[in-house]
Amino acid sequence: MSQHLSSAARPWEYSAFTVRVVRKHRPSPGFVRVTLAGAGLENFGPWGLDQRIKLVLPMADGCMPDFGLLEEPTPHPKHWYARWRTLPEDARNVLRTYTPSAIRPERGEIDVDVYIHEPAGPASRWVISCHPSDRLIITGPDVRVGRTGYGIHFSPPENPRRVLLAGDESALPAINNILAALGPSTVTDVLLELADPADDLLPERGLNFRKEIVARGTTAGRELERAVRAWGRDQEESMFQDGFYAWIAGEATATTNIRRHLTQQLGVSREQVTFQGYWKLGGPLSG
Repeated sequence: MSQHLSSAARPWEYSAFTVRVVRKHRPSPGFVRVTLAGAGLENFGPWGLDQRIKLVLPMADGCMPDFGLLEEPTPHPKHWYARWRTLPEDARNVLRTYTPSAIRPERGEIDVDVYIHEPAGPASRWVISCHPSDRLIITGPDVRVGRTGYGIHFSPPENPRRVLLAGDESALPAINNILAALGPSTVTDVLLELADPADDLLPERGLNFRKEIVARGTTAGRELERAVRAWGRDQEESMFQDGFYAWIAGEATATTNIRRHLTQQLGVSREQVTFQGYWKLGGPLSG
């Protein structure tokens, strides 16, 4: 079937792309940046922001179970994901969700920054051990369907005047993408909880940008919660009216608590806050 299918012929906003590892390096002590390449990535949507993609990791021996994901056109998740779930657990490969740190359709490449958790989970183990030419599958937005916005949660009011971005290492690629999309006049506060300050991969910006690195304590997310509360005490109440937007991502319990504080204690409208649990203390979120 031709790769130039109309949007009506594609049953889902995402497509599956077979890719191979072409490079990897450590941009900081805690991250491994892996560059993936594939001819089909010319159709990969470079939407940026906090756009989600899935890494469909190979099994330990490098093989990929057949559950229909590579059918053309890519089937709706209710079909391929249901087949994946029917596989025996020991024959079911790992799926993990990430935000690309860079997308270069003209070169058929994307970069994914993987934070190495301790103890290492499946994605951390894979990225540490992978080699150039290793193959895997990713799913992501397809330009042939148009820009649907699926998988993007960052949705502030038009031309926000003030933005709060709060998160941990798992949120860094998305925060970096969001900062690149914000206009220079947007006043932006970034609160980052990091185990190692050397993992701060955010570039410095202009006068309207303020960043605070918060050292992680004994419980992930706890110090980020405290930092947001302290930040809120320093703000004028009028700042939380129209034109303000908060985006929070990281450990699931912490992001929920921060959103509750913003909406219940500071009076921020729920429509002005987006929060996402990228992982959960004690184990990654499913999917």
